[in-house]
Amino acid sequence: MATKVAPELLKDVRAEHQLTHVKTEEKNPLPSAEAIAQEKTEEELKSGIEQFDKDKLKHQETEEKNPLPDQDAIAIEKREKEVKEGIENFPRCKLRRANTEEKISLPSSEVIQQEKREVNIRKSLTEFEKGNLKHVQTEEKNPLPDASVIGQEKQEVEFRSEISEFDKSQLSHTETKEKNPLPPPEAIELEKQLEEHKKGIENFKKDDLKHAETEVRARLPSKEDIALEKASGDK
Repeated sequence: MATKVAPELLKDVRAEHQLTHVKTEEKNPLPSAEAIAQEKTEEELKSGIEQFDKDKLKHQETEEKNPLPDQDAIAIEKREKEVKEGIENFPRCKLRRANTEEKISLPSSEVIQQEKREVNIRKSLTEFEKGNLKHVQTEEKNPLPDASVIGQEKQEVEFRSEISEFDKSQLSHTETKEKNPLPPPEAIELEKQLEEHKKGIENFKKDDLKHAETEVRARLPSKEDIALEKASGDK
């Protein structure tokens, strides 16, 4: 069966084309070391084949096999042929033109409010006057532990020593019983209230909400706040 060629392809081949003349440049580079080694190997192989003793060959009967394809292979080949013919003979007039529409989604009100808050915070930080700050010296303290801390640490050391030196042979075998008690009525009632609360949240209508404007204020620290922070730093 001859393969069908699209009429557009035949028309393009038969049409006249403006060709330009191109000069062919012949190059005869010297062979590389790999090419020389490969040629040497081929020569040795040919020499070995020519000098091979035919008397060492054994007679072997050639058995020709031409198995026919099974039903599955025939069915697969038939389906592939039908698909190819359907693609080649598909009428382009049945195709519909589709226009690609690009959409630019605007940010939501929550994103706008968050960005507005960030802008206000950055503005308050950049416009903050550093001259209102007071110099504070940092004092490093490394106090020694008192008697109670030393005694507590000593007890922990003794406790760890007893655990590491404990004799496991003094332990007695104990069987573990698994119990699955039912929850008390209070837990059941609490879980029931949580389920009703979740259902109320899921079924809540957003249309009942009222629009509220969020006002962000960046308050500078007062003298009392600075004094309180300084006093906490001295401690």
